[in-house]
Parts: sequence; C-alpha cells; structure tokens
Amino acid sequence: MCDFDGELRDLGPMPQDLLAPLDARLAEDPGLWLRADMSKPNRFGVFQGTTLHIVFQYPLTRESHEQSRYADLWPGWEGVLRPVIQRAVEPYEYPGGRTTRIMLARLLAGKAIGAHVDGSPSAEVPHKIHVPLTTNHGVRFTIGDGEHHLERGRAYEVNNRRRHAVVNRGAEDRVHLIFDYYDAG
Repeated sequence: MCDFDGELRDLGPMPQDLLAPLDARLAEDPGLWLRADMSKPNRFGVFQGTTLHIVFQYPLTRESHEQSRYADLWPGWEGVLRPVIQRAVEPYEYPGGRTTRIMLARLLAGKAIGAHVDGSPSAEVPHKIHVPLTTNHGVRFTIGDGEHHLERGRAYEVNNRRRHAVVNRGAEDRVHLIFDYYDAG
C-alpha cells in the first residue's frame, strides 16, 4: 500500500519556467484533446462527458502497477513532461522512483466528476500526483470531508484510495498533469 494515509498533501512549488513549455506545447494542437481521448486505453463511466484525457503512460493491466507502457505520443512530449514530474517527486527521495501512469486530464467547464475511489489493484501502491496547469476559482476538489482548490504553481499528492470528487463551476476548463509514482527499489 502507498505509505500516505492522509487525504491531500502539498508537495511544494512548481516553478513557472517548468510549466510554460508544457503550456506552449498544449497550445500548439488544440485538436489533440479529442483525438487522444478517443484512443485512450481505459474508459471509466465517472469520466464520460466530463473529462478529456491525453494518456502518455499506463499500466498494462488493472491488476498491477509494476508493468506499464508508454503511448506513441510520449517521445514528443517527454522533454516538457519529465522536468515537471522530476520536480514534483523531489520530496520522496526514492532511489528507484518510477512512474506507471502519466496523463493530462481536462475537466470541462461546468462539469463534475462524481465521488469515487480508485479501486483497481494498480492504484493501491503508487502515489497519485496532480500538477494543476489551468484552473479557476470555481474548481473544487473534495476528498473525505475536505474541500480544496488545487492551485497552479504547486504539486499535490491525492490519496486516490479515499472517496474523492471534483467540480468545475467556472467558465474555463481545468487541466491537470496527473501521474502515478512509486519506489521500484
């Protein structure tokens, strides 16, 4: 099991100079969201009609986090994603730190993701990290009894084994880099 038993942990600042290249890359091809979402490897009902995903890495099965596959898009995005990921995971100091899932998630304006728990065995061990790229004051993340606004310029660990939900009451889509990280050592 993941050793984080809290609900939400602020992992610290995410400098703008690391986020800006990712922002620019996303702006290059706005149609990528729909193309990538149609070809994503997993489809969960809780996301239907609310969220678009660009998936870069995913576990081979829902049964384990230990074997994963990079999507065809990864080589073209690694240069802008890897520095953000490396900065976000610095607090863990894992000698054998690895990702098993990497994606961009876009929660559409005026939509919500219903309360759920990430229940697959592949979600039991890794830390679930969120790095907000685009947000607004109408976005609220609920986990347990707490309601939070995840700010751009920070990285957060979310305990996805606790009941959580998100609502975007704003006029702008919310975009997060989300990835799973664990110590393979």
